[in-house]
Amino acid sequence: MKRFIAVILLAVFSLVLVACGGDRGSDVKDRLVDWYELAEDADYDGSKVTITFWHRMGQANQEMVQKWIREFNEIYPNITVIEEKAAASYDALADKISLAITAGNYPDIAESYPDHIARYAMAEKPLALNNFINHPILGYTEDEVSDFLSGLWAEGSSYDNAGTILSLPFTKSSEALFYNATYFEEHGYEVPTTWDEVFAIAEDIKEREPDAIPVGYDSEDNLFITASEQWKAPYTGYNVETGRGEVLFNNAESKEMVKYFKSKVDAGLMITRMLNGEAYTSDIMKTGKDLYMYVGSTGGTRYAYDSMPQQVFNDGYRVGVAPVPVKDANHRKQIQQGPNINLFHQPGKEQQMIAAWLFVKFMLQAEKTAEFALASGYAPVRHSAYETDVWQDYVANIKTTEPMTQAQATAKLIKEAIDMFRNNEEIFFTSAVFNLSSKTRDEVGAMLVRILAYNGNDLDGYIDSQYQSSYDYIVN
Repeated sequence: MKRFIAVILLAVFSLVLVACGGDRGSDVKDRLVDWYELAEDADYDGSKVTITFWHRMGQANQEMVQKWIREFNEIYPNITVIEEKAAASYDALADKISLAITAGNYPDIAESYPDHIARYAMAEKPLALNNFINHPILGYTEDEVSDFLSGLWAEGSSYDNAGTILSLPFTKSSEALFYNATYFEEHGYEVPTTWDEVFAIAEDIKEREPDAIPVGYDSEDNLFITASEQWKAPYTGYNVETGRGEVLFNNAESKEMVKYFKSKVDAGLMITRMLNGEAYTSDIMKTGKDLYMYVGSTGGTRYAYDSMPQQVFNDGYRVGVAPVPVKDANHRKQIQQGPNINLFHQPGKEQQMIAAWLFVKFMLQAEKTAEFALASGYAPVRHSAYETDVWQDYVANIKTTEPMTQAQATAKLIKEAIDMFRNNEEIFFTSAVFNLSSKTRDEVGAMLVRILAYNGNDLDGYIDSQYQSSYDYIVN
């Protein structure tokens, strides 16, 4: 059947998108992302349109999207949606899209991290969504906008200081502290809220179990960025006067933060994924010994139990979840992560862009984001998703008392992780995104690993040299 849709009847605007790097002393060339005017006669009138959606989802999530496409086609039978697992990782997907932009055969919709969208903006390809969102028929009402978790929605306008919206939240997560709840109960430990409390427990464990490394952290990148925010140490930011993104991590506060965690690694209290031979620290905790707390992605909550020895579970091993520990309980901050959804400008193809927007809106319905959460472990991105039959039926079937199987325990933990995510939306933050932000993230994570592994006699000198060389590598 045909569905007639009103068109965006707004003036053409151009907004500056920050897409130039920091502190290089070169002239800044502004990059523009246009709010394209859609002509009045460009209504979707039922004509055949084909759109493409590139992602890197696993089989279960891809099958969910394929189901959505079939449901979408019941409403819009003449819109063909071609979904493609275009790469196996987010970085590889970003590389492929960047090459496709150069070749002129890029998709209509993509699953992208903010750093990647900033990268595409260098070629002026992301489609600003403000006019779609604000359109009285095609867009969202104020109530619908406020239905999205506020921190997740705000990330879509983090690309400049002008309010340009280049993405919408899609598969979102954060990090959490996962802990051996059985062990904590046996030894009378309260769930820690600060890093000092974490390492006080770790020291107590270490006295009793000298071979243990009680604390793990799976992402060195996230550790550096989140801890920078907690320590109020500049990391990246925008210079309002120049309109440029800046690399700021080379400062005294940041070095003190790194030294804090370095001291814990040196004391045998903490390990990270790279220091663990690139193996997730959750894999250690699942053995039931040696490691009793780790910080990992809420999107990977199921791995707290997945593939663990059955005997460990039978012996009573259970996992608890809590927000990421902080430096100061009065300054609670942790990183927001997970890809967003973005659209691309297709010159002269208004029907195609409208069709892509319609499919994105379809995927972001409350019922759909709830369905995706149950299949993936990511959090629903809308408050109303938690009131849907899909979510309520899931919750009703969770065994809230002592789970008898690993499947029951996993379902219970996923719900608790998602509840933690939803109930703490005010503590999530997003760092500035610009053309050097992705490079900065990768480099500070690698730098942190080098510092944590250093065993020489001049730590301060080594840290100074690493900070300077990493900074120079990023901005030059």
